[in-house]
Amino acid sequence: MIAEVYADLYFLINTCMNLLCIMITASLLHRSVSRLRACLAAALGGAYAVLALLFSLGGVLGTLLDVAVALLMCTLTFAQKPFRVTGILKCTAVQVLTSMLLGGIMTALYTLLNRLDLPFEALQGDGLSVWVFAILSAVAGIATAHGGRFFGISKKTRSVTVEASVGKKSITLRALVDSGNLLRDPISGRYVIVADRALLSKALPTELSRALLHPLNPGSGAHSRIRLIPTTTASGSSLLPAFLPERLTVTEGKHTYTADYLIAAAELGDSARGFDAVIPFE
Repeated sequence: MIAEVYADLYFLINTCMNLLCIMITASLLHRSVSRLRACLAAALGGAYAVLALLFSLGGVLGTLLDVAVALLMCTLTFAQKPFRVTGILKCTAVQVLTSMLLGGIMTALYTLLNRLDLPFEALQGDGLSVWVFAILSAVAGIATAHGGRFFGISKKTRSVTVEASVGKKSITLRALVDSGNLLRDPISGRYVIVADRALLSKALPTELSRALLHPLNPGSGAHSRIRLIPTTTASGSSLLPAFLPERLTVTEGKHTYTADYLIAAAELGDSARGFDAVIPFE
């Protein structure tokens, strides 16, 4: 049996669906993405789908290529400095699951359209008809266009790179600039960066990490660096342990400047939208 496939429409459908999957993945994982990088990754996946169809890629080789292309797409879209393999793997897993779910929906839609026996016989040939391709392409395009509002939100997200040094150790943080972060040290008046506790504990000197974990149990000279920052949340008032790095720089785009922020350790969860820290807006 010979099936006639329109490569341009097939590419368009797959590119639109890839872009939609990328947006959903970014939204679920609270990641900010570049519009250009996302579109390039989606087009890469669309081109691969056409090649896989033309060369009948299947079996073990086809599966390995599918995984490799998914990893490449997520790397192109979500990779940030410092590069984290676990983060890319997580994004890839979510995108693949999202793609499988949307693929099932589109297959069900295709089956439904064929069963409706719409009066488009003149457009039909052997195998897949033009009108089915056109309708699926339109659905994918409309879904992507509506989902494009996500890019408007992402574009407004402002982030910086924070590098802090303590002794011989240093840590690099991807920080979300948040006007809602109003934390300040009541004594010195310094603003406070709130960073992921687990990330700090791995990167900082052992004594300072322990001091942050047990700020009220002094046992070493590192406790002299600790400041307790009062904070109020929906769950009540508490004290966040923070420290002043020996050196701290903030990089935004091509501009780098030195700052004297304190860094507090906290469980960020989803509040930082996938970033390592939240820095006050100035």
